[in-house]
Amino acid sequence: MTIIKIKEMLETLLRYEDSEITHTFCSGNHTFSLSYSKELQTFQLKNVETGHIEHFPDLETTSVALYRIISIVEEVTD
Repeated sequence: MTIIKIKEMLETLLRYEDSEITHTFCSGNHTFSLSYSKELQTFQLKNVETGHIEHFPDLETTSVALYRIISIVEEVTD
């Protein structure tokens, strides 16, 4: 997934902030869920297996974090 596609996905979460949208994806042996909290005004990335949640304040920071997670898996499988 390109950084552009990731940003488009995040922009959609912002556009529909009044709705509950969760994207779920697998990276290696981990499953993550991504959502936007209107109340906290942050993107939330949760490791489903561990329950650990990271909060990201903006689109740029979130897109870079997601790209790194996805890129690590792509490098390992190439």
